[in-house]
Amino acid sequence: LYRRAPDALGDWRGVYIQAAPPARQRAGGLLPVEGDRWIVTLGGSGGDQPPTDEAGFRAFMEGLPSPALADAVRLAEPLSPIYGYRATENRWRGYEGLARRPEGVIVLGDAACVFNPVYGQGMTTAALGAVTLDRVLRAQRQRRPAGDVTGMAGRFQAALAAVNAMPWQLATSQDLRYPAASGAPATWRARMMQRYFDRLVARTTFDVVVRRGLLEVFHMIRPSATLFRPSLLVRAALGTPGAAPPPPYPSGLRRRKA
Repeated sequence: LYRRAPDALGDWRGVYIQAAPPARQRAGGLLPVEGDRWIVTLGGSGGDQPPTDEAGFRAFMEGLPSPALADAVRLAEPLSPIYGYRATENRWRGYEGLARRPEGVIVLGDAACVFNPVYGQGMTTAALGAVTLDRVLRAQRQRRPAGDVTGMAGRFQAALAAVNAMPWQLATSQDLRYPAASGAPATWRARMMQRYFDRLVARTTFDVVVRRGLLEVFHMIRPSATLFRPSLLVRAALGTPGAAPPPPYPSGLRRRKA
């Protein structure tokens, strides 16, 4: 956490510098939080993780492909320690595939499926799992009003797997771009998703319709099929225009010398 720099005012509210694996594996972001503060996050992969000391943290920030984040933070006041987090694996335990299971026992949340937290989908997926449990329990009550839960656990695990499938596909298809990623190799479907995402992400730098659609899917407000609606398919096919690229950092933010 940083106290916002006094002169860091402009027509921008946050900064997000994306990684572009396999060539570029560093990323960073800055968002405003309460109390006139910023929360700053850095990420890296393949042994190039951000240090948790102030000097190393800032040096890593300076090494990002755009100076926007480092320029914003340079005159900001640090307010908290720097916290590191390394558990970024995606893990799906296939309880829905069990041939035998104890009745009345279910598994949900991170115990069933956990995602790389960089995508911000874990808590949303857990909440959707709770909604799914409520739906399955209501259906069970209609099936067996006396309270018998026979068969309910299996139906719930299958329904939960359907909920987890979309965020799993999104997270793993992108994480498999990193050379250090372990696990099953990318399927043809994942590779197609990667190529399509590349075109979508390139459009998001100037096309608010594509940006909104992508964020709605990543935040699980809309289903993944939203990314393939005609309005987005056409925009992705058009690619990026030949006009001048957007500025390297937001207007209103002027690069300062160290």
